[in-house]
Amino acid sequence: MTNQFKENVRLKLIVAAQSYFLLMNKNILLKSKQFANRKVYKLAFTKYNFLHLSGVLTNLDCGTFFEKCFNGTLECDDFTYDEFKNKNMVKSKIKHLIHIGSFFNSNVFVQEDFVKNTIVCEIGTSNGVCTLGFTGGKGKLFPKTLLDNNRLNNEKCIIQVVPIVKNIY
Repeated sequence: MTNQFKENVRLKLIVAAQSYFLLMNKNILLKSKQFANRKVYKLAFTKYNFLHLSGVLTNLDCGTFFEKCFNGTLECDDFTYDEFKNKNMVKSKIKHLIHIGSFFNSNVFVQEDFVKNTIVCEIGTSNGVCTLGFTGGKGKLFPKTLLDNNRLNNEKCIIQVVPIVKNIY
């Protein structure tokens, strides 16, 4: 028998995948003369990053998990969570993941060399409601973490940026 929390998460993961899909096949550019490490950060979203942002646990590979969410075929048996260790984290991540598709529709705050507890990212971005951390190589950066609230460090440089969102053809 499925518990209500798990069914609710399943339904929200399906909605979240639809929202996340809006960012796939797009290049998101963050440009500022104030950046110290790069002139431009290029962000990319793939189906392989979605699972980690959700906070749930699964034996499915990342691509299959996203596809099942996106196609609406995700079953409650396809994922789990730890009732004591990460149930609240899953709740926190899911509430923002369902709106991720609109994250870059307006200005965002950017912090280079973003660190929060054990999370280390090349940049952290915040819309004031949640924080997305990105990591990668010299080219594109990919989402690494999704945190509740604005978690940028006020003691370090925070730059407001107008995202440039371009379709990939």
